[in-house]
Amino acid sequence: MARTEDTPGDALVALWCRELGTLLDLDVPVLAALQVVAEEIAPLAEVSLGLEREVRGGESLAQCMGRRGDVFPALVRSAALAGEAYERLPDALINTAGCLQLASEIGVSRTDREHLAELAERAAPAPAVEAGRDILFEAIRMGSREVRIQGDADGGRAEVELGGAWRVIREVEADLFGPLCRRFKLMANIPYWITEPSVGTIHLADEDMGSWHVAVRAIPGGDGVSQSIDMTLMPRNGEPASRA
Repeated sequence: MARTEDTPGDALVALWCRELGTLLDLDVPVLAALQVVAEEIAPLAEVSLGLEREVRGGESLAQCMGRRGDVFPALVRSAALAGEAYERLPDALINTAGCLQLASEIGVSRTDREHLAELAERAAPAPAVEAGRDILFEAIRMGSREVRIQGDADGGRAEVELGGAWRVIREVEADLFGPLCRRFKLMANIPYWITEPSVGTIHLADEDMGSWHVAVRAIPGGDGVSQSIDMTLMPRNGEPASRA
């Protein structure tokens, strides 16, 4: 299918592929991963949610992507189909993202390059994504195994347990509290609309921080507004977290 002026630039599609591939590589279920990417990359949110609906209906992700030639170039569509066929879809998406990023930097005019950069900047991770990562990494650096986020419509706070006492590590603004809780629920494969206590697991991996299981317990308040996200950090190698 011919590419038009409304077709997303390669830099934006590369970001989408890299984010989705990374989530799938962390064992985030495909439906939850698509919901997270829809929140993280706003310019392609409609595409992400459309794919989520089709996959929820029973179709494979790669086949759904393959029908969207107006969004994904042939390289992405063929890589996704091959990756899914050989059960290596996360690797296929991540590697294809690298190729697209290089392609976006070759043979384009300055005007086109500035436009791609603007799209990529608009698609930067949402504040809830960065806040969630920072909270977990700060807990790991401090050697804490327990993290909780509590609050309501007025905002909340993130705390870690150290030596039997809770310590506040971040005040969470009112407009960030809801998206932050939703982010952790989606990552743990907990539907964010659930109104009863629910549990799930996040598989966290970072080159510097190592690999971790994060047991998540989502506890809604009785008033329908307040809520708490309680998390237990467990290193995959079984070694205790070391204090910074």
